[in-house]
Amino acid sequence: MKRRSTVSASIAVLASLVLAGSALAAFAGASNGSFETGTGDPGASTQLNAGSTVLTGWTITTGSIDWIGSLWTSQSGARSLDLSGVGAGAISQTLATTIGKKYDVSFYLAGNPLAAPAVKTLTVSATGGAPVTYTFDTTGRSVTSMGWTAKTYTFHATSTSAVLTFTSVTNTNAGPALDNVVVTEKAAAGTPGGPGAACKAGGWKTAVDKAGNHFKNQGDCVSYYATKGKNLGSVKH
Repeated sequence: MKRRSTVSASIAVLASLVLAGSALAAFAGASNGSFETGTGDPGASTQLNAGSTVLTGWTITTGSIDWIGSLWTSQSGARSLDLSGVGAGAISQTLATTIGKKYDVSFYLAGNPLAAPAVKTLTVSATGGAPVTYTFDTTGRSVTSMGWTAKTYTFHATSTSAVLTFTSVTNTNAGPALDNVVVTEKAAAGTPGGPGAACKAGGWKTAVDKAGNHFKNQGDCVSYYATKGKNLGSVKH
């Protein structure tokens, strides 16, 4: 009996470790966020056109981009991107997400300093979140002093996957530069039956229920929490 108890206890401990490991590995984040890996070597710079999957983990969805090697100093590692190839381009990656959880997308922004315009512009968007525009002024910058600046984009997941997209709005051959994309999963905004703090200060506008629905107003959001999730959001995803 003692031996059986010992074996059972060992199995239980092993199972808990496996489950804990699974929980920790649940969110993988963005793949190849520093754009270090891909098919071949970009040299100084290589143009990638829409549909290309040369860049590991990413797809060029529209226009064209430049995969930068030695052309300028990257923020992380040896490579980065110019999101305007011969014109404005865009890249995307599909992330596995959990409905209701918040995701912070941190990245570094600069701009190709070799040609006009001085101010480069891009938008970041993800499934469940509104697009946000970011700009970078390259005045006084050079290929050895890019001035990389940290930025953050946030969205709440409304489905079990989200397409993260970076899009150049600079329709020239010298656009916004991108590097070191990191996606972090945060705790859910709240749980049914909780205080509903996620609804305050305009939080209801981005909060979602357990089914991924949004709320039409703050009262709709508060009702969801007050009824322990029985009154789902009124705006279907």
